[in-house]
Amino acid sequence: IKEVEAIAGQRRFMHWELAFADLFARRGGFDLVLGNPPWLKVEWNEAGILGEANPMVAIRKLNATDLAQQRNEAFSKNPNLKAEWTTELEEAGATQNYLNAQQNYSLLKGMKANLYKCFMPLGWMLAGQHGVVGYLHPEGPYDDPTGGALREAMYLRLRKHFQFTNVKLLFHEIVIWIKYSINIYG
Repeated sequence: IKEVEAIAGQRRFMHWELAFADLFARRGGFDLVLGNPPWLKVEWNEAGILGEANPMVAIRKLNATDLAQQRNEAFSKNPNLKAEWTTELEEAGATQNYLNAQQNYSLLKGMKANLYKCFMPLGWMLAGQHGVVGYLHPEGPYDDPTGGALREAMYLRLRKHFQFTNVKLLFHEIVIWIKYSINIYG
């Protein structure tokens, strides 16, 4: 139990149904859920980890053979790096497995997991039958060829859709032609 609690504290897991059991029992969920979920694909970035030992690995686009050679050199020069690398690999793999697991996010079956897509069904669950969810997110769910189940659930709940492009560069991380939207679900 100590180890589970330590991991939960470190990873900041949130069991909404337990933390707000009284609210779910009385009201069926929150009245309002608002957010700008992270627009992140969970991917293993080996070059990013190895780049801590040799920044050129992170800058250059290396093929698999060169990357393996750089990895071996980095491990031999920095004995602690292999443990950090392994931890990062395990974490990325476990997160991908969790986010892609059908029992966790059945509406995302066949799609590449992006954290904002995972927030959509979570928000709908948190809002219950009568709550409203407002999210700022990319337009991916509207045109993803493998996103039929998510799109169907989304259209059933969609009340308002306000689409934007980043012409005024309000978000410096987003290139100008990327479309995103404010979506109101009920």
